[in-house]
Amino acid sequence: MLCVGATSESWLALSRALRPLRCEASQVPSLESAFLEVRHARPSLVLVHWRQLVDGTGMGLRALRLRLGAEGPPLILVAEPETPAEVLEVGDAEGVEDCLLTPLRTHELRARLAMLEGAGAPSARAPRERPRLVLLAGASGPLAWGGLGALLEACGHRILYSATVGGGAARVVSHGERPHLVVAREGPPGAPRSLFPPRPQLLLAGVPSLTLDAEAPVRPSTVLPRIHALLGREASSLRVEERVRFCCPVSFGESGPRGAEWRSGVSSALSPGGLFVRTLVPAKAGAAVGLHILLPTLGERLEAHGVVAWAHAYAPRGGVSHPYGMGVRFLGMGPPRLMQLRQLCQAEAHP
Repeated sequence: MLCVGATSESWLALSRALRPLRCEASQVPSLESAFLEVRHARPSLVLVHWRQLVDGTGMGLRALRLRLGAEGPPLILVAEPETPAEVLEVGDAEGVEDCLLTPLRTHELRARLAMLEGAGAPSARAPRERPRLVLLAGASGPLAWGGLGALLEACGHRILYSATVGGGAARVVSHGERPHLVVAREGPPGAPRSLFPPRPQLLLAGVPSLTLDAEAPVRPSTVLPRIHALLGREASSLRVEERVRFCCPVSFGESGPRGAEWRSGVSSALSPGGLFVRTLVPAKAGAAVGLHILLPTLGERLEAHGVVAWAHAYAPRGGVSHPYGMGVRFLGMGPPRLMQLRQLCQAEAHP
């Protein structure tokens, strides 16, 4: 494990929390030092103290993320309840995949180390419960097609992106997994159709498809219901098309035989229907959870309850795009809390 940041009480607490786990940890004072360190060392986790993101000078997290590689160790931000939202937004934009809140606790670190070793991997799920794999043939990334891919990821789907239809065929072959749906853009009626080569056609035989007119702008609000109908999923409860960027520390607890064991993460977006939380160790899909949403700007803690609509625990992505974490649908929220949520969404949408 690599810890990035000046020696502080947080790192002393980390050393105490790691002692029972017999995990080796090294510390460097800055992101620049971390960049040099990972040239000859391969840490299992990289923990970055939030103060490394404050001044905005020097090497940023993005450069370190690129050095670690797409399939490299996860990048975790160590934050405090009062960490400014602006810092969390920088971390979210530059590749942070999880957040640990101080004081650091042994069970939080144990859960993440177990997940990395595979001991905490979720059990096999029924086919209908598995996250859907969608091929967007002709979309270069999450923000293409009016942000359709980003919305689908926020719904919990796994996405294969390809800038061209032919490239989509290559992605299907290299990934080796049969997608649940193919979405492609074609020209107007009468224009030549781009056909997949024979080998991908075998993989795609019987797979539902949706063809969008390449001459017309993509309107995600109208396309999403069609996609979910083809996937046989009801995914409107999170109201992802109404989500706004919303970064704040979040603690969540899943009830168990010995009571709730609280874990931490960081929200990346908020909608009137739910919250999107980045964490390597989400609760299981369908689980009821309690939420403590820390609002640094207001100095308040919003308590809520919800059910996990989808979850992606840590596992190698293998070229598929999806966030680690979970989407939580709010439950049992009274009018005052709902009004507060609407106000928060409106404030973030119109700063």
